[in-house]
Amino acid sequence: MVERMMYVNLMGRIADLDRVIEKYVSRFDIQFEYATRELAEAEGLTQLSSVNPYQDALNKIEHIEKITKIPNVKKSKMSAEEAMRVLKETAENYESRYARIKELEKQKQALENFNRSLQPFISMRFDMAKLSGFNLILVTFGKMPVSNFRQLEAFLYDDPEILFVQADRTKDYIWGLYAAPVTMKEKVDSIFLSLHFERVHIENKFDGETLSGDPERVMRMMDERLSGVLAEISRLTAQNDEGGLDAPLLAEAAAKIREMYFISETHKYASKTFKDVFVFVGWMAERDAIVLQREIASDDMVMFVNDSDKVLTTSSPPTKLKNPPVIRYFEFFTAMYGLPSYGEFDPTPFVAVTYTILFGLMFGDLGQGAIIALLGFYLYKRKDMQLGAIMTIIGVSSMFFGLLYGSVFGFESFEPLWYHPAGDINSTLLFAIGVGIFLILSVMALNIINAVRQKNWGKLIFSPNGIAGLVFYSAVIGIVLSVIYNLHSLAVALVILFVVLPLVLIALREPLTKLIQGKKIGLQGGVGMFALETIIELFEVLLTYFTNTVSFVRVGAFALSHAGMMSVVMLLSRSAPEERHNLIVIILGNIIVMLLEGLVVGIQVLRLEFYEMFSRFFAGEGRAFHSYRKTK
Repeated sequence: MVERMMYVNLMGRIADLDRVIEKYVSRFDIQFEYATRELAEAEGLTQLSSVNPYQDALNKIEHIEKITKIPNVKKSKMSAEEAMRVLKETAENYESRYARIKELEKQKQALENFNRSLQPFISMRFDMAKLSGFNLILVTFGKMPVSNFRQLEAFLYDDPEILFVQADRTKDYIWGLYAAPVTMKEKVDSIFLSLHFERVHIENKFDGETLSGDPERVMRMMDERLSGVLAEISRLTAQNDEGGLDAPLLAEAAAKIREMYFISETHKYASKTFKDVFVFVGWMAERDAIVLQREIASDDMVMFVNDSDKVLTTSSPPTKLKNPPVIRYFEFFTAMYGLPSYGEFDPTPFVAVTYTILFGLMFGDLGQGAIIALLGFYLYKRKDMQLGAIMTIIGVSSMFFGLLYGSVFGFESFEPLWYHPAGDINSTLLFAIGVGIFLILSVMALNIINAVRQKNWGKLIFSPNGIAGLVFYSAVIGIVLSVIYNLHSLAVALVILFVVLPLVLIALREPLTKLIQGKKIGLQGGVGMFALETIIELFEVLLTYFTNTVSFVRVGAFALSHAGMMSVVMLLSRSAPEERHNLIVIILGNIIVMLLEGLVVGIQVLRLEFYEMFSRFFAGEGRAFHSYRKTK
């Protein structure tokens, strides 16, 4: 159901604004509207500043939370000034440590890259400090594939102008260096490039310091540096993770800053009068507004106004749904189509009942229904999926109709409490159409209720889903039944009264609606165009009645389909009639049917809800109620 809303107005002195927000606004669900926009006709209103002075402080809190975990404090007794001081001091400590950690991380990466490049050459004996001192000799470090090294050994190993020194050997590569006169640089580089020699840059300087000694000694020194860097990173990270002695204070400060941010953010919805009086306007659930009004009655500094007539406001009431727990889960489907406008009938209870019953009719199986219910319960409890709760409910419905159909995992192992759908196909399909007729008549009745609530008399009387449509559709169904069952012929006067006259009213609904509204009847495009449009629209209305009714045949068709698919699974589970069923085939068959047909049936029922029923009575043009307190 759509909860009754109340348009409220809070007023008081600007000096009491923060107190009112903290004491009242932060505890009640209110959807604020911008006062300057809502009270546009009122003079002397100015909007309060929208700049939040606590935005930077909140950003710092959120940044620190990414570095370390701050204890959760719901309510802080700390003053705003103290909170800002604690945040500033703590943030500086955290930020300095964080910046130092980032710097050390870069050092760590550089040391690891240096060691990684030097590792293959650790067995070589040369002074790293002298690498940059060669002026006449070219020295290049790197690796080449083993197959290319064999070519080097065969053709160039004895070349007196080229020296190759092997440092390490793996399964795929030979690591080493080649040396040659500088004058032959281009020629030698080309030769080794053709051998797929990949150059490795060996630096004899690190962080501005020239490294001396052989590669093994340099590696030991660099490993010691790396160990020191890792220890420092670990120490600083532990300090940030633990928060130190200032963690409780920081938690208090964070709670206070969030509270002050909320208060300051709320200012933008308020307006100030020329007499330094603030004004809040918005929507509340009527039951909450009554409680708030009762609390404010004892506060001399605040005024609560229940502006039920909403003389000045331009906004329409937002929609807040309130349904019992089981039905509440189906608000998920209602929201997919659209929220009801304020005063419009909430289709959620209708969806909860019809969707549950239709799914059970189309997918009735005691065993498979139990699996769906258990899976849905798991998804709802463990994964917090709204759809899981719906699966639990429709799974129970499937179990109930499985008892009526006498079906357990496809086995018709006991006498049905009702009947086997596949036992009488014609009765199953006719029953499905009967269900469809009943539901179409029901949604027409709901549309009439909506029209009365909205005081839309044209929609009430002349709509295809109003009184005229209800009379016409009921009369046609009655005529069809009288023909089928060879009842007495109907009088021509009754046919004209209950079939022709409602159809004429539906065809002329536009001018007749203007007539009862006291508006001028004007036919755009002339009488001829109006007649053509009326004929086309009337044909569409008649076609919709027919297709919507026939569409419910799918209810029976899927009940038959389920029985048929499970009979195929039973047939495949044994190669001969006298043999026992193959348990693996039974399990796999049930899984496939549950996944495939269960999904299809769920979608088809939703289609029936949206296209055959919702479209007849539900506009879904409401705007959702957003509690400012919960949003922030």
